[in-house]
Amino acid sequence: MTDPRPENRVWTLPNVISFGRLVILLPLTVWLLLNQHLWSTLIALVVLGASDWFDGFLARRMKQVSLLGKRLDPVADRISIVVIGGAMVAVGMIPWGLVAVILAFDVLLAVLAALWFRGSPDLPVSRIGKWRTAALLAALPILIVAAALDAEWLRLVGLVLIYLGAVGHILAGIGYARGMARRRTRREVAAV
Repeated sequence: MTDPRPENRVWTLPNVISFGRLVILLPLTVWLLLNQHLWSTLIALVVLGASDWFDGFLARRMKQVSLLGKRLDPVADRISIVVIGGAMVAVGMIPWGLVAVILAFDVLLAVLAALWFRGSPDLPVSRIGKWRTAALLAALPILIVAAALDAEWLRLVGLVLIYLGAVGHILAGIGYARGMARRRTRREVAAV
């Protein structure tokens, strides 16, 4: 039986786009990058980023905002950044430490959410979280174009953005951990 409440729907067009981003576009982008098809990688990355914006736009426009979509979208962003970052490490575009820091904070937050909330703590995305994601998502195509053109100055711009994104990731991660701790404390106090 299907839950009639709109927020509990699973098979909405925006959710299908998010799933497609993870199971089709992300592997394609990584394959293209690992095989040094840089201009094709750039196109796939642009489509990947556009699909991220488009699924949210459609969800609001078509009144198909769902709980799954609210949770899936940021998870898909995190997975995409880490997986593409890993592929960029593999081809020598970025240092492994950047991806390790991003992944470490993502794992820490996932563990806290699982232990304290048995899933998502339903925290809103912070301003710094949005800024961090924008910096990281801007850095990736810049680094790909820099590699395709062999433009060192553009590579430096991409690296500055990705380092700023990593710092933003740390700050946002600390903010989310604090938010989870506050929400957990409030929940425990309310239970007493």
